[in-house]
Amino acid sequence: MATPIVKPNTPNAEIDQQLQRVETLHQQLKAEHVRAQELLARLKGEEYQSSLNQLPPKTQEWARSHKSLDMRLDHYRERPKRLDKRSGGGKNTMDIGIPELKAEEREIRDLEARVSGLEGRVRGFEGLPPDKEMALMEVEKMRKELEALARRRDAMFEGLVEGDK
Repeated sequence: MATPIVKPNTPNAEIDQQLQRVETLHQQLKAEHVRAQELLARLKGEEYQSSLNQLPPKTQEWARSHKSLDMRLDHYRERPKRLDKRSGGGKNTMDIGIPELKAEEREIRDLEARVSGLEGRVRGFEGLPPDKEMALMEVEKMRKELEALARRRDAMFEGLVEGDK
């Protein structure tokens, strides 16, 4: 006898739960609708419209920079091939062994020593004017000054030697 009374109430409880779910979903949809309306209003606003007006020039600029980057990329892809051709006549740089590297290192050290020697020679000309005639005049002036200092030194030495007698 208890079973027939409970059965008719069960569908009502399920219907009530489904109705609550539908009402919750309806409230969420209303909130989403309000947010979508606000977003649409912002998108139609001045801020986004002004950026739309700038779109064609920016697109052209991006296209130009894309072409430029493509050309650079091709250049950088070709660069190792050109270096391989120039350095080894088509010889793969991975085939270089330790003896070759040591020989190249010796050559580089010899070149470094030569460069440092040349730099030392160049330092000897520091302070001279760039014009050859002016430089020669400066060297002659310094030579005369050196001779005068040498005479002064000799005179002072003679004065010391005579003073000891």
